[in-house]
Amino acid sequence: MKKLFVLLVSVLLSANLYASEPFARHTFPSASIAELETSTIAGNITLTGDAGTNTIVEVFVSSNDRRMNDSSIKEMLDEHYTIDVRVANGKLFAVVKHKNERSSPRQGLNISFVISAPRQVSGTMNSASGSIQINDASGNLRFNTGSGSLTIDRVSGGISGNTGSGSINLTNSNSTDNVSLNTGSGSIRASNSTGNIRLNTGSGSVRANDLGGSVSMNTGSGSVQAENCTGSISMNTGSGSVRASNLGGDISMNSGSGNVTADNISGNVKAGAGSGNIVLRDISGNLSIVDNSSRNNNRRNGNIDVTMKSVAEHVTISNNSRTVSLTLPAASGYNLNVRAHNVRTSGMSGFGGEMNSETLNGTLGNGGAKIEISNTKRVNLSFE
Repeated sequence: MKKLFVLLVSVLLSANLYASEPFARHTFPSASIAELETSTIAGNITLTGDAGTNTIVEVFVSSNDRRMNDSSIKEMLDEHYTIDVRVANGKLFAVVKHKNERSSPRQGLNISFVISAPRQVSGTMNSASGSIQINDASGNLRFNTGSGSLTIDRVSGGISGNTGSGSINLTNSNSTDNVSLNTGSGSIRASNSTGNIRLNTGSGSVRANDLGGSVSMNTGSGSVQAENCTGSISMNTGSGSVRASNLGGDISMNSGSGNVTADNISGNVKAGAGSGNIVLRDISGNLSIVDNSSRNNNRRNGNIDVTMKSVAEHVTISNNSRTVSLTLPAASGYNLNVRAHNVRTSGMSGFGGEMNSETLNGTLGNGGAKIEISNTKRVNLSFE
C-alpha cells in the first residue's frame, strides 16, 4: 500500500511538472523584433513588454487528465502537435497547431506561452479557450479568445480585444489610440485609464472608475456603474441599471427598462430610461431627459426626480413620464415653460407670466436659464 501511495504521488507530481516549469525556452535578440503572431489551441498567452536585450518565449504544457505523466504528455505532444517558435523578417512567431485536425485527441493538452518582448511591439494573439494577459505594451495589438479572460495593464498603444464569454479587466492604461474591448457574456472592469475607450458586453456588467477621455460602456442586459470619470462618458444598458457618481464632462446615461441613478454630476448631462425611474442628485450644468421614441401616449415611463445644484443654460425634460419632481436653486432666475396634467410648485416667488394647474409659462426673477418640462402627467417644481 505504501509503495502504491508513493507511486501515485510521483505520477501526480510528474503530471504537473510541465505546467510549473517551462517545457521549452527560446531566446531572441530584441532588436530583431517589431511584430508578433501568437496563437494556441488551448492555453494561456501572457505578453509583458519588459524585455531587455533579449526577448524570451517560454512554453508551458499541461494536461487536465491527472493520469498522464511527463512521458505520456511528451508522447501526445510529439504525435499530435506542432509548436513553432521563431523570428523571421522582424516578426516573432509563437504558434501551436494540430498536426492532423481529423485525428486530434479528444482530451487535448494545454499549451501556453509566456513572452517577455520589447515594449514597442504590434501584432496578434489568439487562443481558442485560454486567457490572455498583456502588461507594459505600447504597440497596436489585436487579441481574441473563445472563452478565457482578458487582462490589460499599463498599455499605451491601440488595442482590440475580444472574448466569447470571459471577463475583462483594464487597468493603469493611457493611450492616444483606440481601445476596444468586447465580451459576449462576461463582466468588464476598468480603472485608472484614459483614451478612446470602448467597453462592450452582451449580458455582463460594466464597472469603471477613474477613467478619462472618450469612454463608451455598453451592455445588453447587465448593469453599468461609473465613478470618478471625466470626459465624454456614455453609459448604456438594454435592461439593467445605470449608476454614476462624481462624473464630469459630456455625460450620457441610458437604460431601456432599468433605473438610472446618479449624484454629483457636472457638465452636459443626458439621461433616459424606458420604463425605469431616473433619480439624479446634485447636478451642475445642463440637463436633457428626452424620449424621442414613438410610444403610445397612454403608456408612461418611470418617474423622474432631479435636484439641480446649478443650471448653466437649460433643463429640458420630455420623457412621457408619470411624475417629474425637479428641485432648483431658489437664488437664481429662470425662464419657465412647464406643461402637464397637474403642475404644482413650492418655494417660488417673483414669478411673472401664465400660471394655472396645467401651465407655468413666464419669468422667475430677472430670468435666466430655460426650464422646459412637457409630455408628463404630473410636475412637482420646487425652489430651495
